[in-house]
Amino acid sequence: MRARLVFLSAWWLLPVLLAAVPARADITGIVVDDLTGDPVAGARVRVQTTTDAPATTGADGSFALPDPSGPVTVTAVPPYDGARAVNYITGSVSAGPGDDVEIRLTPLPINDRMPYDPGTATDCASCHFDQFVEWNASRHAGAGVNPWVLDLYSGDGTPDGGNGYVFLDDRDPGQTGFCATCHTPLVDAQDPGNVFLNEVTLPGGLDGVNCLACHQMAEVNDNTDALHHLGNTEYRFPDDPSTPLWVWGPLDDVSFSVMRASYQPGFSESKFCASCHQYNNPDTGAPGQTTYDEWLASPFSVPGPDFMACQDCHMPPADEPGPISSLGGQPIRPAEQRRSHAFIGATPDTLADAVTLDLDAWVDGAELAVEARVANVGAGHAFPTGVSIRNAVLVIEATVNGQPLAQVAGPVVPFYGSASGSNTPDDVAGRPGRGFARVLEGRINGTGPVVAPVLFIDAEAVQSDTRILAGEDDVSSYRFSLDGVLVPEAEVTARLFYRRAWRDLAVTKNWTETPSGDPVQTEVRSAARTVDLSGVIGDAVAIPTLGGLAMLLLISLLLAAAWASSPAGRR
Repeated sequence: MRARLVFLSAWWLLPVLLAAVPARADITGIVVDDLTGDPVAGARVRVQTTTDAPATTGADGSFALPDPSGPVTVTAVPPYDGARAVNYITGSVSAGPGDDVEIRLTPLPINDRMPYDPGTATDCASCHFDQFVEWNASRHAGAGVNPWVLDLYSGDGTPDGGNGYVFLDDRDPGQTGFCATCHTPLVDAQDPGNVFLNEVTLPGGLDGVNCLACHQMAEVNDNTDALHHLGNTEYRFPDDPSTPLWVWGPLDDVSFSVMRASYQPGFSESKFCASCHQYNNPDTGAPGQTTYDEWLASPFSVPGPDFMACQDCHMPPADEPGPISSLGGQPIRPAEQRRSHAFIGATPDTLADAVTLDLDAWVDGAELAVEARVANVGAGHAFPTGVSIRNAVLVIEATVNGQPLAQVAGPVVPFYGSASGSNTPDDVAGRPGRGFARVLEGRINGTGPVVAPVLFIDAEAVQSDTRILAGEDDVSSYRFSLDGVLVPEAEVTARLFYRRAWRDLAVTKNWTETPSGDPVQTEVRSAARTVDLSGVIGDAVAIPTLGGLAMLLLISLLLAAAWASSPAGRR
């Protein structure tokens, strides 16, 4: 009887207990096309600024999100796909626990506006000031008026830019060289491959690689050896009165009413950067830049804890949470959603972090043996990478009393270590050392003799490639003669220099600094060793340093020996 009473009491208490447990209040709803009302399948739905995996709408456009425990903004958008008939910008609604909502998505216009006067970076600065300041100090800014590029293209970038090689000097009519394809992409994308770089006048084009040059790239395909939008990239300029506001980006929850933002996950992938940093000569297939392929072959491309995309190094996340817009009242995002737009490249600090230099030296018989190891430990691509005029040289020097020892074996710095007719300390060709570069060869304008080095537009083949791939090293050995050396020690030094241009090209064009004010040459690493030469060295005896009393005693002994061997001494 007592057990029955307990059971009945528990039974009557059950509704009370259930009422005390708060019921889940998930947000549910449907995502539809704003024009047709049709459901949108495959849309990513999330609470804005969260980082958890989003919900995905089913075939009927429905979704459910876990109880948010308060009012939130819910966003929805499918990833952009150029093969899909209709794509959308991100939509949003305000919602609270238990709400059932409808999110209406605006379709992108099917047609593009041509011709199109693209917006400038200054236009974007009013809402994204922090990003503008970072970009404005980067090498992407002003790429359309880069003095070095114009010196090589039309000869009018600097006062001495017409010296030496100028692309337009020896070209058949109509050859553009494709420089505008990446240096003024918003203009060239409207007439792919047919724009002369020195004839661009639109302000948005002269910006170079500005905000819209990336954020109106809707898609990058797998044809990575194609030159940007000549087969690798789809630009979209939606035909609408506010074309510059139609943008793409890596966040699937940007719903600010002024922007018309589409979600493109490719913005977070290294392949996105390949659109300009991976290409071949369209006619000969010779490589122009292969930075993306170098990354694919690197340890950094392997999924796992050490994986790093290009953006992780060159667009690192912010140090703390904050908005991505400089306007007030914008949602606070986690640090990983706020990326630097400084596009950090080859600075003294990043070069030193990427490359190490080890030096060893020892006596081996009558020779001084030296070994140098240069290791690419931190770059996700080759050292050096990028355009072919970039190179590096390792210079080895072995001296006694400040005088160089004669090299008897080992490599020497290649021809590109010096400038023709120049004889300064920076001219190091033929000296003990190594060169790290990809040297392209070909005929200028496809005629005449094969020469090297050439730019990718004239390249027909690779003459040599000694660059150090990611995660690999270069070990070189040298021998120096010690014959006749009479001092107790030798000094060995190794210095590694990164050069942004061939030495001969820089001297010919009188380039004393880069367009951004950096030095043409940067000393990346150096190392030094002192080698003990005491004892027998070849055919010579090293004489130790003597004190004053010992020196007098030695002189006395030598004089006594000389007197004893003389006729007077023998009497």
